[in-house]
Amino acid sequence: MAYKRNVILRAAEQLIADEGLHNLSMQKLATTAQVAAGTIYRYFTDKEALISELRKDVLKNVAEFVFSGFTQESVEAQFTHLWFNFLKLGSNRNSNQLNYQQYSQLPGIESDEHRAFEQNTFEPLLTMFKQGQQQGLITDLEDEYLFSIGFEPAIALGHRISEGHLEYNDSELLVVCKRCWSAISTSFSDS
Repeated sequence: MAYKRNVILRAAEQLIADEGLHNLSMQKLATTAQVAAGTIYRYFTDKEALISELRKDVLKNVAEFVFSGFTQESVEAQFTHLWFNFLKLGSNRNSNQLNYQQYSQLPGIESDEHRAFEQNTFEPLLTMFKQGQQQGLITDLEDEYLFSIGFEPAIALGHRISEGHLEYNDSELLVVCKRCWSAISTSFSDS
């Protein structure tokens, strides 16, 4: 049962990535997933329930990828590890998967239920921010700001790398990572 559910979710992800959410229909999904339309309704009551589960599934997969190899090192070392995993995430997404921008446009992304699920799923990241703030290393900004200026550049760079628009070497990427750390650290001067 879990296998077919996963096949349906992957097919929905592929359709949205290829054609956009507005072109997602249950009939197209059934064809892409190679299941009967009625099979979809055994797992998801309607399109809205499918999208809700897809959001959660994508987040779980992203978190699993991003937190792979994550250990309780110093806050800066944790940041560096996560930054490079976000870079890999940005460069490893293929055309059959939702990209970050498509994911952020899914309906319901701003719901309280989804935000609670997101916070729970990314608890290690939020804990790192809190620890850094308690240790006086990370500036006292909301988590969303810290993520946006600390990690979104890594995702964007990964995307540019995967499209072949950016030549780089590891030492340059480390400098960029340190700049992102500097942007959220208390040692950053905004004057």
